[in-house]
Amino acid sequence: MNRRVCFVAPFGLGQKTTVWARTLPLARALATHGWRPTILIPPWDTPQDAGRRWRDDEVEIVNIALTGGLIPQIRRLLHEIACVQPDIVHIVKPRAHAGLVQWRLWRKPRGKRPAVLLDADDWEQAWAPINRYPWPVARFLAWQEEWGIRHADAFTVASRWLAETIAGIRPNAPLLWLPNGVEAPKPDAPRWHADAGADVLFFTRFVEVSPQWLVRFLSSLHEKFPGSTLLIAGAPVRRGLDRPYRLAIQKYAPNSAARVEWLGFVDRNQLAALYARIGCAIFPAEPTILQQAKCSVRLANTLLAGVPVVASAVGEQITYGAEGAARLAPAHATPEEFAAAVAEVLAAPAHQRTLSEAAPQRLLTRYEWRMLGAQLDAFYQRILGQRN
Repeated sequence: MNRRVCFVAPFGLGQKTTVWARTLPLARALATHGWRPTILIPPWDTPQDAGRRWRDDEVEIVNIALTGGLIPQIRRLLHEIACVQPDIVHIVKPRAHAGLVQWRLWRKPRGKRPAVLLDADDWEQAWAPINRYPWPVARFLAWQEEWGIRHADAFTVASRWLAETIAGIRPNAPLLWLPNGVEAPKPDAPRWHADAGADVLFFTRFVEVSPQWLVRFLSSLHEKFPGSTLLIAGAPVRRGLDRPYRLAIQKYAPNSAARVEWLGFVDRNQLAALYARIGCAIFPAEPTILQQAKCSVRLANTLLAGVPVVASAVGEQITYGAEGAARLAPAHATPEEFAAAVAEVLAAPAHQRTLSEAAPQRLLTRYEWRMLGAQLDAFYQRILGQRN
């Protein structure tokens, strides 16, 4: 008999990354191992999906209705879980609706509830000052994260920093390091080609480095490689968060400002044209908790496309870029040192080709979703075996 698993998400399938880029691929992979996965979503960020249900291959996706407020929404999620009768409930992030469902399930006697697992792909408290949550909201979300870690049967985590942190809090709890994965690209997928160009692509949400860091990097890059334009792609995680970066460049690097293009949010259809312009993409990151805890889907997909990458050796960027998949700059490299590494890659077509060939091969060998799904299936079997 097929076993059932319910993933309980904290938000919908919109611009927020976790559900569509992590939870759904894992659920699809589990289905190939005989699981019947359901993803339960409170679609407050995608209200057009409220009340809708559909199937994605073997995965059932259920968006609850949003009427009535928070308490009725939690009841609807719990009702859906009761209807499915899952062997495992996998909480996606210990926050908001998902965290409240975890709290309610944990109040039941162990023998009368499914196994409750927690998936962590970020350190949620690190986002509070960036998102400028009011103090009561920030404190509640921090409490949810702390309580959720103390009250789960087992854990899956996207980064080694999270693994070490949670193991320090719950040293005896089963834990699986499960980074974000990739799928084999389709024939028409955007891909970088050698001798594409000399521009530099910076995917950002305006939280990875400070405006001062970016100014110093930009000035140094144009000293070392004056023909390059910096393409800044991405939407800020909070409205206006990009403004200090724009102002800093205008004020402190006016001579370089003309060699910057602000692209805003970039969708998949724009990638081929961008890849045709660039000699490399950059993923700088200051060694903060925020950067150490996360696992960048964008970095994984950029490497998979064969784009030469220069990245800071911070957090999961170390493991994604290992074995020559990326040019890794030291975690504490200065902006000038990072710019020197970028200039070296731009000036060395042979090095670009080596990076372009090594990255996809390593990503598909170590991070393919089917392989990660097999690991999660084995982990589930272990957890259920311990409950019998």
